Amino acid sequence: MAGYGVRHEEAPVRPGRRHRNPRNSDVRQRDHDALMATPTHRGRVDMPVRWSDVDLFGHVNNAAYLRYLDDARFTLFPSMGVDENGALTASMLVVVKHEIDYLAPLTFRPAPFVVEVWVPRIGRSSVDFGYEVLDAADPDLVYLRARSRMVQLDQKTHLSRPFTPDERAALETYREDAPALRGW
Repeated sequence: MAGYGVRHEEAPVRPGRRHRNPRNSDVRQRDHDALMATPTHRGRVDMPVRWSDVDLFGHVNNAAYLRYLDDARFTLFPSMGVDENGALTASMLVVVKHEIDYLAPLTFRPAPFVVEVWVPRIGRSSVDFGYEVLDAADPDLVYLRARSRMVQLDQKTHLSRPFTPDERAALETYREDAPALRGW
């Protein structure tokens, strides 16, 4: 994942308007050290807009956002106790659900954007990840807000298995409220 560097919620607005993040500046002044996490701290990953991510409308295609979320989550997994050192484990996390709100268009540009990742819910064998895609220069500008659910499976049986206390503790480090998503 070369080019990636590890590093907010409001009501929806009409298309074409800037979607602002209401979080106060104190929260935005968090420590930006790579893979640094404390309770209620989000992981932050800086990412580039790739030319291949942009569609004929001149903005990032919806399918590219799923890759961004996936890349950010996998970048942070080692700090969350998942796939430590990139080694295969006896378990695996598989995506079973995505919910995404596209809030503002992200266009091709040389400056990176930021994906914030956190854990709003930890179940017995499933975990939810919250995401916000933000402008790196203007963290109040939110391009996307999303949530994914993943289920932990045993690699041999492919049946769900509970998180161990160590796995749960690593995920708890990134614990924060669920993203505010628009309903159907």
